[in-house]
This record gives sequence, C-alpha cells and structure tokens, in this order.
Amino acid sequence: MKKYFILIIIVNMFPLFLYSQVNDSLATTDTSSTLIVAENQEAEVAYNEGTKFFSENKLQDALTSFGEAIRLKPNFDKAYFNRGSVRTQLSDYKGAMSDFDFAIELNPDMTNAYYGRGYVKYLQNDFKSALNDFKMAVLRGYNQANVFYYRGVAKFQLEDFQGAIDDLTVAISKKSDYAYAFNDRGSAKLRLKDYKGAIADYNMAVKIDPIMAIAYNNLGSVKRKTKDLTSAILNYSLAIKVKPDYYIAYNNRASVKYDLKDYKAALSDYNNALFIKDDYEFVYNNIGTVKMKLKDFQGAVESFSKAIEINSNYGVAYLNRGTAKEMLRNFKGAKSDWKKAAELGVEKANSFLQ
Repeated sequence: MKKYFILIIIVNMFPLFLYSQVNDSLATTDTSSTLIVAENQEAEVAYNEGTKFFSENKLQDALTSFGEAIRLKPNFDKAYFNRGSVRTQLSDYKGAMSDFDFAIELNPDMTNAYYGRGYVKYLQNDFKSALNDFKMAVLRGYNQANVFYYRGVAKFQLEDFQGAIDDLTVAISKKSDYAYAFNDRGSAKLRLKDYKGAIADYNMAVKIDPIMAIAYNNLGSVKRKTKDLTSAILNYSLAIKVKPDYYIAYNNRASVKYDLKDYKAALSDYNNALFIKDDYEFVYNNIGTVKMKLKDFQGAVESFSKAIEINSNYGVAYLNRGTAKEMLRNFKGAKSDWKKAAELGVEKANSFLQ
C-alpha cells in the first residue's frame, strides 16, 4: 500500500538590508528654503531612529519612525523600502507590497526593493510573479546570494528543477557556507533522480550546519530511495536527535521500519509522531497500513477513518479503508470507499471496483 512521507522543506529567510542614512549637517544660504531643509532634517532624524529601532528588534517602533519620516518627506524612497522590510517581518504583506511599489516608483534603480517585493510574493506562494521580481533585481545589478537562492527555490516550486540547480549553484558560489542552498539544491537533484549529487549536497549542508534537522531528514529519504535502509534509519534518527519534536522524521523512520517488516517498531514511531502532532493525517493512514499487516482490520478501519476525518479529500485513505472493510466482509462499505477514492483521482480504486 502506498505510504506517504514528507521530503522537502524549504526554510524561509529574509536578510533585511535596511538603508542606513545619517545626515545631520545640512546647511543652506537660501532663507526661502529653510522650512524644507528643516523638514528634511526631521525626516532624517525619524529615519535614523527607525533604523536604530530595527537593529534592536523593536519593529513596531521602527514602523512608526519610518512612517513619520515618510510623512515629513513624502518622496523618501529609502524610508519606503525600510518600512516595507519591517512590514514583511510583521507579516503585513499588503502593506509591504505597497511600500516596495512606492520605493520602486520613486527610484526604479532601487534593486533591493525588487528583491523585497519578490520575497513578499514568494511568501504568498505567488511564485511566478516573485520570479519576475527576482529576475528584475538581478538585471538591475542586485547580486547578493539571497536573491539567487530565492530565485532558485521559486523555480523549484514551479518544477523547473534544472533552473533551480543553476541559481542555487550561483548562490553557493557567492556564499560558500550557504547550508540551506546546499540542502535545497540536493532536493532539486533528487527530483531529477541524481541521487549521488543529492547525497553530496545534503552531506555538505550538515557539515556546514551539524544541527540542520531538515538535511538529515532529506538524507534519510534519499537513502531510502536508493534502498540503503540502514543509513536511512540512521539519518532519520540524527534528525530526531537534533530536533526531538520532528514528527515528520518519526513518520519517515517508521516508514523504513515498515519496509523492513518491523511493524511493531514502525507503530511505535508513528505513535511518537502523533504524540507531537495529533492531527497528522498521513500518520493515521500509515498506522492503518501497519494494522493491516498485523491483521487488526477493525483497528485499521478506525485509523483510516481518523485520517479521513482530518482530511475528507484523502483518496488513498478511502482506498485503504475500503480494503480493510473488504477483509471484514463489509463489501458494501468497501465498494463505497473505493468509489470515493476513484472520485478523488486514485486510479487504483477503479481496478478494485471492477
């Protein structure tokens, strides 16, 4: 029976490069512009306070200060950019987008703003539009490692795996200790079935960051793909060691134990995953498959039912529950579940119905 495990996790990081501007020595001999100069000076003061607050992680205070700078100097492009960056940190994506738009309108060469706007779109899963902004940032001269990283992961999300590898490679060339870039490049290589390359990248990620649970988990998954089940269990165990609440790694390690027909040990790991996350539908489905192997068909039905209760569109769970019902001679119930699985796109259910 089909078993689910989660493989790829891409971690979000947004290095905020706030513009820092200090200019408290403005002077003028034109008395008619004294008021403008004074307002500009006040805007500079508010702006500098904002950067100070941000450095102290006082985000609401920073937001207020940048807002005041903009009120005093409405064409203050850097203040718009910085306020957009703060709003991104505060998950005010609509506000951040507006600020980055204004910054770009005021200064089309502000490459940071294209990157910032692209990142906000990325966070909202608008990968195509994010990709356009990342490309624009690069075209206009923004060449920090992070823009190539996020352009790479956007391509990954759009299933352009070779393009993802190319951009992540550039990110690594600019930042040789970029553990996340190694991890995600490994994931792109895995999708292209370059298992040797994936293993090399995951190993480099954990060499750089020995407590990177995601990379250990991904190493375990590629080792499982290559049938090296002993190494798979070892790496899942390392993921759990550095992150004891890593329910995904418990689920994945249990699936390898299932492959090894160590059903009791698999059940123990699945239960550990549920102890951490009790609404994890994949685990309930997997527990059902273990109970099927242990010939606890009623228990299997209950586990598959729990998975369906959490996710009513979980086609594989309907398929599996139907099989468990068949073993209990509940043919009508089995047929009903297989029919539902077929409606949800599980092709195997059609052969069961026939």
